[in-house]
Amino acid sequence: MIQTKGISGLTFIITMWLLSRLVIVSVMQIIAPLCHFTPAVYDNLPPLGFLPGFVPKSSWELFSHWDGAWYRKIAVWGYDYANDGQWHSVAFFPLFPLVTRAVTLFGLPVEVAGTLVNNFSLLGAMIVLYRWAEERYSMRVARWSSIVLAWCPFSLYGTVLYTEGLFLLLTTAALRAFDNYKHAQAALLVTMATATRPTGAALGAAFLLVSWIQRRRFGAYIAGIAASIPFVLFALYCTTHFDDSLAFVHVHRAWKQQNWQDIFANALALDESSLIRVIMFFGGGYLLWYLRTQLPSVAVAYGFCSLTLLLISQQLDSLSRYTYSIVSLPLALSVFLARYPYWKYPTLLVFVMLLIRYAINFAWWYWVA
Repeated sequence: MIQTKGISGLTFIITMWLLSRLVIVSVMQIIAPLCHFTPAVYDNLPPLGFLPGFVPKSSWELFSHWDGAWYRKIAVWGYDYANDGQWHSVAFFPLFPLVTRAVTLFGLPVEVAGTLVNNFSLLGAMIVLYRWAEERYSMRVARWSSIVLAWCPFSLYGTVLYTEGLFLLLTTAALRAFDNYKHAQAALLVTMATATRPTGAALGAAFLLVSWIQRRRFGAYIAGIAASIPFVLFALYCTTHFDDSLAFVHVHRAWKQQNWQDIFANALALDESSLIRVIMFFGGGYLLWYLRTQLPSVAVAYGFCSLTLLLISQQLDSLSRYTYSIVSLPLALSVFLARYPYWKYPTLLVFVMLLIRYAINFAWWYWVA
């Protein structure tokens, strides 16, 4: 019975992953080139890889816009930095481009390698989250966790040349391991998650907080402290190569970000992207609080630590994308939709509509998140 259930669950996960990825790829590679839009214009500091008058044509290049161009550059050429107020690749943490570079050793172009790493990492994240939700709740909640991760409009970034898939896989696996008292495994995974994206530091804070509240053994605290290892190693790398241990921090000054005042003002003016940022950030925080007694304590702690980190960091242009990658929130939404099923079809319809539009916009070099 358990074996049949496992096969059924895996089939459902792969189906959701494959259908959603086919929608994204089809929209970007077939529909977007047929659209008649005005090409994007960026006068001051155009994005890396952007060409004026760009019109999409079917190719792997469409998956490497925006941050994808930076990860492609790192995977091919390594890091660069100068304290000149310009954009430099040292702003991006190394694990994803390292894995991408490793895959290129099999003869694949870097765009193909990075895209495959991200897509299959998202599939892995869906499998891990499904198993965790099934252990904690039921098959219904587990299935909704797959639906939310696969069809949320910002799952677009689990297909293009970005870190979302790998980050979700590592953070979800780390949280599940910690929840099951596998502290050594959690320590390794949190180290890898933080090496993928610095917001993985929220995992370390959550582990330390839960370890103290639940009075766990020393190994649990080590798992939390392990989140600092990538920062130390990357700082040593920056010291050696750029004579600036905090180069990866200083370089972010070149990326101008919106502030909360701008976002709220634009949201009140019914700007769609600002409204979505506000809804996802504060709605996600409210949902996490509302379901705090029904979610794993480490998931709740990680969710609030991540939201606090985003609030402090002021990295608000990509707020919606970062919020999606806090796996505690998709888990909370899955529990909510399983309990209140009359919300499921409206939610899924909105997800699919936005996902299609975002895929077109991304292919055209329009800013999404």
